[in-house]
Amino acid sequence: MVRKKRGISRRTAVRLVLAAVILAAALIYREAGNSPFGKSSGTLHAADSGGAAKGRDGASSDSVISATLNGQANPGLSVRGSQPMPFVGLPPAFPESRTPVSRISRAPVSKAKAMPAAAQKSVEPKTVYLTFDDGPSTVTPKVLEILRRERVKATFFVLGDQAETRPELINAIWEQGNAIGNHTYNHSYKDLYSGFTHFWSQIKKTEEIIRQITGVRPQLVRAPGGTYGHFDDTYFHLMKQAGYLATDWTVDSGDSARRGVPAAEILKNSVQGTQSSRVVLLLHDGAGHQASAKALPEIIKKYKAAGYVFKTLDAGSEPIQFKTHPGKGAAKRTKPDEAWIAANITPNAALFAPGKPLAVAAGMLQASLQPGEYRIENGQYIVPLRAVVERLGGQVSWDTRTHSGLAVLNGRTITADTDGGGLAFTAGAGDRGAIASEVTLQGGAIWLPLRDLLESAGHRLLGATSVPEERRVKAS
Repeated sequence: MVRKKRGISRRTAVRLVLAAVILAAALIYREAGNSPFGKSSGTLHAADSGGAAKGRDGASSDSVISATLNGQANPGLSVRGSQPMPFVGLPPAFPESRTPVSRISRAPVSKAKAMPAAAQKSVEPKTVYLTFDDGPSTVTPKVLEILRRERVKATFFVLGDQAETRPELINAIWEQGNAIGNHTYNHSYKDLYSGFTHFWSQIKKTEEIIRQITGVRPQLVRAPGGTYGHFDDTYFHLMKQAGYLATDWTVDSGDSARRGVPAAEILKNSVQGTQSSRVVLLLHDGAGHQASAKALPEIIKKYKAAGYVFKTLDAGSEPIQFKTHPGKGAAKRTKPDEAWIAANITPNAALFAPGKPLAVAAGMLQASLQPGEYRIENGQYIVPLRAVVERLGGQVSWDTRTHSGLAVLNGRTITADTDGGGLAFTAGAGDRGAIASEVTLQGGAIWLPLRDLLESAGHRLLGATSVPEERRVKAS
């Protein structure tokens, strides 16, 4: 009897070795991003390909690569009649502690590329601000028509003397949703840049004109000719301290470089900055700038095509300022003293500060002062003479000879003396009287205690209240 040798046969050993080789090959293919088990891979990896690319026959290019490596796609790879080998799971391709690596180049992949497109931070759109100086004029209606047709808003830096003679155009600019800025009263370089107090007086005068038309005080200011060569540190500092935002531009259309600049040249100059993320474009709608209006539709078209969105400037906008000091002429300027700054600049910032409105009810009439249009000192409401009197139906004029304000209210004539202080009044029957009062001239306006004004007009104070919505003073 012949005993069979213990152990495995040569055939079985070969089969086991072959199986081990195939398994090792499977693991290598798996690590390379391909699976010999099941159907061929549909993608290489989102970080490499950004999605499977389709070939001409409709199959993805990744499938073609996988099929080339595998020979063909099989539901399972058998060895000499053995059962298909089961799928062998592997660890995640990008463990938390490892940096993702491209399966093609083996180069590190940034987290931004590895993230889904929807999770990546969106790119901020480019912005253009159309700005128009020196208006309003006969050119302004055409500009407004184009803006309305193109559904675009702009910022208009208006002159006080032009706004005064064309209030209907200021209303049209405002009601159309555009922004309004202050461009001084008469654009006179000689006056404006001879000293800050001259610049200030023009800003305040124009501001009041705009407020009377729109009901809103403009905080935006553009210096005629720009701040370059005109503003010094005093101008910059005091304007900011008073609550204003002085802003220049980034692109000059050149429409005021000389007389008769053609529309084609204005267009060419205007679209030079279309690579910038933020453009503040200088244009003009003053008299003689018909070519600017002619170029405007094509300017808007070019910026739209370049992917820009159109916005208006506001007090929260980042200012463009040409912070270069002027020439030798600035040395002759006299800096305002501390008393003038305290009386004019410091209280002006309150005009733009949040707060409660003040309602003044006198008899059957009522006036409302917005936050910043009044202040509280030593327990008293200090108010501007003109604003209160006119809103209560009265009239105010200025006597240059006596430096006094003359008001007519409730049948009385009131004289507010800014030199000596005090109020004098004449009643309808000829009765006269006077009230000792702290009357001051600040920022081109006469300020005085509200109580004294009401009493001089024959309105007896009945009481004052304050609720979350408003402050209220009631008089007979």
